[in-house]
Amino acid sequence: MSYIVLARKYRPQNFTEVYAQDHVTKILQSAIASGRIAHAYLFTGPRGVGKTSLARIMAKSLNCVQGPTTQPCNVCTNCTEITAGVSPDVIEIDGASNTGVDDIRELQRELMYAASGAKYKIYIIDEVHMLSKNAFNALLKTLEEPPENVIFIFATTEPHKVIPTIISRCQRYDFKRIPIDAIVQRLRDICVQEQITIDEESLYLIARKADGGMRDALSLMDQTISYCMNDISIEQVRQIFGMIPNQVYHDFMQMIKGKDANSLITRLHQIFEEGIDLQEFIANMLEYLRIVIMRKLGVQLKDISKDELPVFDEIAASFSQADLMYIMNQLMQTRSDIRISHNPYLLIEATMIKLAHIDEITDIAALIQGLKLGGFGSGSPAPARTAPKPNPTMPKAPIYQAAATMPPAPKAVEKEELKLEFNLENLKQHWPNLIAKVKKVSAVSGLILESAKILGISENALNLEFDSPTKISNAKTNAERLEKIFSDVFGRAIRLNFDLEAKEPPTKVEIKRKTFDEIKAENPEIARFAEDTQARLL
Repeated sequence: MSYIVLARKYRPQNFTEVYAQDHVTKILQSAIASGRIAHAYLFTGPRGVGKTSLARIMAKSLNCVQGPTTQPCNVCTNCTEITAGVSPDVIEIDGASNTGVDDIRELQRELMYAASGAKYKIYIIDEVHMLSKNAFNALLKTLEEPPENVIFIFATTEPHKVIPTIISRCQRYDFKRIPIDAIVQRLRDICVQEQITIDEESLYLIARKADGGMRDALSLMDQTISYCMNDISIEQVRQIFGMIPNQVYHDFMQMIKGKDANSLITRLHQIFEEGIDLQEFIANMLEYLRIVIMRKLGVQLKDISKDELPVFDEIAASFSQADLMYIMNQLMQTRSDIRISHNPYLLIEATMIKLAHIDEITDIAALIQGLKLGGFGSGSPAPARTAPKPNPTMPKAPIYQAAATMPPAPKAVEKEELKLEFNLENLKQHWPNLIAKVKKVSAVSGLILESAKILGISENALNLEFDSPTKISNAKTNAERLEKIFSDVFGRAIRLNFDLEAKEPPTKVEIKRKTFDEIKAENPEIARFAEDTQARLL
């Protein structure tokens, strides 16, 4: 007998075997038990989460000899034929291969015939979003009022491509991604049945790689068993999928913490010599940092085994949250730049060197913040002042006595900026300072203001002249902010007027037309040719 892959061998055969879709299975079981069976269902969700399998289970529940029942027997003729996909009363149609109106018309002709050996005639259309718009429209009337005992079950991964008139005629059920824990539990049960030895870390790695799809997880497990046979280890699993151990990223983070750029680049070259893809390396490191940050925040993660947690917790304790976010941001920027770079390895090397000096970058950031808050005279952080410790031998003075003898603390005198008088002389003298203030708000506006000419001032207005309409447009856009800066400097409300520089029209060049005699006088050859041919100028 030929080998049956795990995804087919362990396909769910009843409602209880469908993982992580209780919000759907319970409703369908209640509907079957109460006899409230709709004529059309729409199952939507990611790939490999059980849409088509649940459609078959529902077909067996309705057409079982003991049914309709919520627990199909899976031994009667109807159940076994549906499981094998050969039932004449349960027709599975691939929407990607039957997209036209003619296919729907053929389906409608088949509806005229009653079920041969079952109670319901059930049509399961997979990837229904692949049907053409005309095919959908041809199906509308039949879908709204199908013949008695005919049921449609549609499955799709892209419900937004199904026209609303179809969705409104169906009961829609949204399937969700299967959690990591559920996938791990299912893989563990299958390994027990298949007598396969596997460690927890391998189970979690395969489950994360499956990205919420049970079918993908079983396919990956099949691939792993083919390579490792009955004894699976995490080193072999990583080798199969080209994944780097978490310990490698742990070592990278330790080198970054130790500012060891030499070892960092050397280890990076060793990884690339092993054939690891650059994008895969950065993506896995970003995933590693995500888990570290979650552990730093105290978030409980279900996609990591307990044996792996110490590796992440050690790094989380070594770095601040700001440093971790900075490293992640640098890696994300590098991954984006690599896509358009002709030398991607240079980019990742430069990033690693930059990360090895993360403490220096942090110090500069702290210095800038300190300058914003008031500045430190020498550029270094001000030393923390500690309060003097009280002398235990000296008696404490009464509170009222201290209040009477101590002079009141002097009040801080706020330094007020002197306001300038608004006149043409002050304006020209302080014009560079005004432009510097503007550049702090808008660098572009400051550059444009440098090219402006001062036409003059009135009582509360400053008239400026520009040499292009584009500069005037920009100045008008930022006029409110510019007027506020000028008003703050001169201590009064200043209005700005913008004019376009008047340019002289270009001089008209007059082209003098020469007579034929003048042309012959300047060119003897033309003169001889004209005499020989008796040519004239028309």
